[in-house]
Amino acid sequence: MKKLLVLVLLSVLLFILDNALMPFFAVKSFYPGLLIIFVICYSIVNGTWEGMWLGVFAGLLQDIYFSYGFGINSFTNMIVCVIAGIVGNSIFRKRRLIPVISCFLLVLFKGLLIMGILYLCGVYVNIKNVFFTGIYDMILCIFMYKPIYNLCNKDYMEAKWKF
Repeated sequence: MKKLLVLVLLSVLLFILDNALMPFFAVKSFYPGLLIIFVICYSIVNGTWEGMWLGVFAGLLQDIYFSYGFGINSFTNMIVCVIAGIVGNSIFRKRRLIPVISCFLLVLFKGLLIMGILYLCGVYVNIKNVFFTGIYDMILCIFMYKPIYNLCNKDYMEAKWKF
């Protein structure tokens, strides 16, 4: 229960920071998404199943401010988190290099997936936005991955089998 409370509160806090504070750190109108970085890193550390549910929850939060279709962020976050969980199962999680590169590629993939869905709906988005946001997210992921990894290894965040 404590784990669920921590994840919900962190997600809501990062969502608020994404919408209230991060636009002030924009570089040429591109700013990072703290929530998607957190969700991807969490999925890499904890695996597909837990990451998928956190990704759907984070996507629902992101869909609140997404005016072109409710559910698009939930759907794309779910796909990205499943892929991140698969990547996390096949790497050594203590190192930062592969998770940071994976975060960059998964943010690009999410952006391209959203672009494709919006294109089918008749809304056009510049691909440059996706690329520069991915770079910004990758830079922040360098600093966010280790604290997320340490958070996921706390006693109350790990599921322990009791026999």
